[in-house]
Amino acid sequence: MPHVPFIHHNTIGRGGRTVMDGPWVQWQDPDRFFVRTGMRHEDGTPARSANEMDPPDKPYHLEFIFPNLWQNWISEKVRVVAAFAPVDDENTVLYLRFYQNFMRTPGLRSLINWSAMIFNTVVAHQDRRVVVTQRPRRSDLKIGEKLIPGDAPVIAYRRRRQELIEATQG
Repeated sequence: MPHVPFIHHNTIGRGGRTVMDGPWVQWQDPDRFFVRTGMRHEDGTPARSANEMDPPDKPYHLEFIFPNLWQNWISEKVRVVAAFAPVDDENTVLYLRFYQNFMRTPGLRSLINWSAMIFNTVVAHQDRRVVVTQRPRRSDLKIGEKLIPGDAPVIAYRRRRQELIEATQG
């Protein structure tokens, strides 16, 4: 979440909201959790932790489903689904799908869906520039990174992934 206003400054992070309150990580079951956050303009006050705030009540959230699927619930009528398909130990293919049910007129629906996928591709390529230069290439629970409170979803994901790995080795 903390990368959004910077890496995506001219797409999904536009608007100058650079302070992130939260994020809230809410487990729905052992293999699925929701992430919600509050982004706001700098006002001189520090970011608030999830414990210092009421969880957001908006429908927007990210949903992570193990092992490799997430849904970005943009609104009740718009969703982006991403599937991460490993190719080998260091490479993954990203599959994106856009869903909406606010436009039912066939020609306009196709135009909206086509435009949204172009936009999603631009956003994904903004992330790609960061991912391909990331070191170390493999991410694990304890690799000496300096993680911040905004990385709570990353930590939650890695903890559960480690649990699943250890369960298969037991």
